[in-house]
Amino acid sequence: MSLLAPVLAGLLAASAAGAAETAPSASPFAARRAALLARMPAGSVAVLRAPAEPDQSVDPFRQDSDFWYLTGFPDSDAVALLRPGAADGKRYVLFVRPKDFGEEQWSGWRVGVDAARSEHGADDAHPIADFEQRARELLKGAQSLLIRDGGDGAFREALLAAWHRGDADARALRPAADLGPLVHQLRLVKDAAEQALLRRAAALSVEGHRAAMAALRPGRHEYHLKAKIVEACLAGGAARVAYPPIVGSGPNAVVLHYNRDDRRMAAGEMVVNDSGCEYERYASDVTRSYPVSGRFTPEQRAIYQVVLDAQKAGLAKVRPGTSMTELYNTTVEVVVDGLRRLGLLAGERDAIIRQREFRKFYPHGCCHWVGLDVHDAGSYGVPENVERPERYSQSSATLAAGMVLTVEPGIYIPEGSTSDRKWWNIGARIEDTVLVTPGGADCLSCAAPKEIGDLEKALQSN
Repeated sequence: MSLLAPVLAGLLAASAAGAAETAPSASPFAARRAALLARMPAGSVAVLRAPAEPDQSVDPFRQDSDFWYLTGFPDSDAVALLRPGAADGKRYVLFVRPKDFGEEQWSGWRVGVDAARSEHGADDAHPIADFEQRARELLKGAQSLLIRDGGDGAFREALLAAWHRGDADARALRPAADLGPLVHQLRLVKDAAEQALLRRAAALSVEGHRAAMAALRPGRHEYHLKAKIVEACLAGGAARVAYPPIVGSGPNAVVLHYNRDDRRMAAGEMVVNDSGCEYERYASDVTRSYPVSGRFTPEQRAIYQVVLDAQKAGLAKVRPGTSMTELYNTTVEVVVDGLRRLGLLAGERDAIIRQREFRKFYPHGCCHWVGLDVHDAGSYGVPENVERPERYSQSSATLAAGMVLTVEPGIYIPEGSTSDRKWWNIGARIEDTVLVTPGGADCLSCAAPKEIGDLEKALQSN
């Protein structure tokens, strides 16, 4: 694997410049394939797997994100080959399940082999059952193999075994590597088609959050708000929500990934609603926090205002050339200053930040990529083995126009974390999905109320 690393590193470094050289195409999928083919090492072949369909009674099939990004092919149990140096001109070859009404009647319509060519742009297509036999010829003469297995470990092992059997006829050891870094670097910058879908996903999420606010009443359960979000997503044409909604009230409002949503909400408490729609496979990530009673208590208002100020400061930093670390540090400074002002942190700002004392109230990063996945693919400039919260807060990634990310500071004060009980169980997070533009930030979800006056008005309109 390591033999290919220097080649991949060089290609990744040149990816931004190479994007501008890619020929335009009527199909965003064709343009993405062309961009990837231009970046692949000479003599390489890429193989991508669309995994087998799960039991539909448990989990309806969703195409692997990398496979979809490059092909737009919706069916399960498929394989795509990309061959930049194909002498026969067949640079894009698909292996798919053939049409078979007897099977489709039970599990749904298939694209089939012919439409894989005519409708999905494949230079050639074959039944998936022919992959093993035909792959020998298609891989013959290749000097390196790039793989995305779609989570199918058995497929990867079989492919690698077949690949290495061919080493006996090669002049030198032929490396194999993960295709992911190349694809994910491309996925970081969203094209026009992707931006339109992300806007729609965010707009549906805004509708859902407004509906949840209108449904809020003391005595109702958290799942009442969750239901409003899900309804807005599905009624707007989404196949699913982008992630399981997080609706936590009272003591649950300070739990970042609370997942039960079954508590009865009471007056005097805060509720944190972290919910977003997925539209045509593109995600949004939106959080709003507000008082169950419809009006903030003085303590709730004070904490919420600090979070709102931190998010505004973060949004103002979003522009090409800003690093994620700069953005995060900006939100940290506002949070620390606010908590010092309220007496929840003591000492000098620099010392509190250096010693990370603020992490007991603001334990997460402020930003992550959004796209085909809610925590989207793409480098953060830190090793993959670094835990996710640290990865986001230490990220050295630099923003560029077309990238999409969240801006989401938060403050959470668990019971017993301060000597003054009036702050206990106040949780507040404000999160929006944001597109980086040449001139700054285009907040895709900011139409969901978040100013204190707007929030109280929306909450009291029910």
